[in-house]
Amino acid sequence: MLLSRFARSTVISRAFYSTEAPASLSAGEKHIYQKLTEALSPHKLQVADVSGGCGSMYAIDIAAKKFEGTSIVKQHRMVNEVLKEEIKGMHGLQLKTSAK
Repeated sequence: MLLSRFARSTVISRAFYSTEAPASLSAGEKHIYQKLTEALSPHKLQVADVSGGCGSMYAIDIAAKKFEGTSIVKQHRMVNEVLKEEIKGMHGLQLKTSAK
């Protein structure tokens, strides 16, 4: 079920993009979505709580022009910097970044 929720959000996000968080996101997912949107202006963003709903692990797929010309390590550091306070309360983070 957790994977299917992430897969479903991926399909929806590819169909259209909005700077407003999708209504189907949980409070924790919306918080992360909004922080990343404000800081990095992504053209693609999916956030999914993959911990079973407790908010201890998230899967994030983000693509932003701000990542152009930077290594994947640098891209991950940029996301980690934006979410540094939230990461303190997480057990894990699955992160996929891209400039495209």
